[in-house]
Amino acid sequence: MKVYRDLAYVKKRKRAAVLTSLAGVALLGSSYFMVFTAGQADWRTVFAYVPLLAGIIMFHLGMQQVGKWNRAQRNDVILDKLLEGLGERYTLIHYPKVGDRTVEHAMVYPGGVLTITARELPGGVSHRDGRWRKVNQGFSRFFGMGGAFLGNPTADAANDVKAVSAKLAESHMETDVDAVVAFVNPRVAIEVEEPDFPVTNGEGLAPYIASLPAQPALQPAERQRLVEVLTAEGTFETPQAAPTRRPVKRRAA
Repeated sequence: MKVYRDLAYVKKRKRAAVLTSLAGVALLGSSYFMVFTAGQADWRTVFAYVPLLAGIIMFHLGMQQVGKWNRAQRNDVILDKLLEGLGERYTLIHYPKVGDRTVEHAMVYPGGVLTITARELPGGVSHRDGRWRKVNQGFSRFFGMGGAFLGNPTADAANDVKAVSAKLAESHMETDVDAVVAFVNPRVAIEVEEPDFPVTNGEGLAPYIASLPAQPALQPAERQRLVEVLTAEGTFETPQAAPTRRPVKRRAA
């Protein structure tokens, strides 16, 4: 399997996560300064709540992004490991820019393009009546803003499919585009009923992708063109081909 990764995008998100956290700390500090320097019944005491609330939100959102982007085992790295057994007919692209949207993960395979909506949160996750929610999270639910987020994987997957389909249509390419929702944390427990897109855990992702039917018309040249279209924008590292060892000639005894 070949892997493309937009390293510049990863660096940008890392920097933005740290700056957001620092901005939250600065707002919190300014609110405390306003309170401690204000006199009794000073108007600054009332207005101190504005940077206080903004600081709390920005700090938690920033720490959430720090946890996502500034850890060694990011989702893209986890997916590389989970899918490394797929053959050369598969190409995994991390953070392709398609139109106004950055799709986090997309797989070009013999049947078309599959976007991967990955979540790394542990614990229970359920999907019922079109709604996602965390279950049996205990006290961790009160700290959800600063930890791994759930959000709405269905909406993210649908937007990814829409963006990739529009990009390929713009390039006059017709191929199947679908999505899968993958919970890559080994400590996750999933309960889903009638999801809009297939849902799998980390261990089941590679078998699911390998089971997808191929399109006979989608030959290597067409798959490579799909890769070129999806990596046209951004700074992607070039996949390195595995070196082949040349046979060593031995003299007969």
